[in-house]
Amino acid sequence: MSTLPPVPAAGATPDRQAVKRWVRDYVGFFETLTPATLERLDALFETDARFTDPFNDARGPRAIRSVFEHMFATCRNPGFQVIETAVDGQVAYLKWYFTFDSARRHHSITGISRVVFADSGRISRHEDHWDAAGQVYERLPFVGWLLRRLRRKIAAVPESATRGG
Repeated sequence: MSTLPPVPAAGATPDRQAVKRWVRDYVGFFETLTPATLERLDALFETDARFTDPFNDARGPRAIRSVFEHMFATCRNPGFQVIETAVDGQVAYLKWYFTFDSARRHHSITGISRVVFADSGRISRHEDHWDAAGQVYERLPFVGWLLRRLRRKIAAVPESATRGG
């Protein structure tokens, strides 16, 4: 896997195959992410790139790298598995599972990333979307009870109906 994606000629827009190759390389990077491979982020992201998720809003490769350094420092055995991709122009949508272990249990989070590629083949925007309330906060002792109760109260369909009851 190359460090930098091939760059189209000046003024040319990347063709669909080039964008698909960039997406494939980026997916490969995330699925094999380790503390040692974090240095590659500088080559993958534009200098003014932005990364957002429910907890972070990082700008530039150094700040983006710190998000993942924190992940490795606070999660045991973290890993991503991309299960679907879709490409529209220079925008890719990735559906993924993020798994990790904590002192008490194994965790799995499902999410979607919207990734925008610049003409250079580098990422200019990476937005992660996932349900922090349902996949994290509801698992906390007091906060979880409160959120589950609130969810049941405002749900359009009673919980018993979703389970076939």
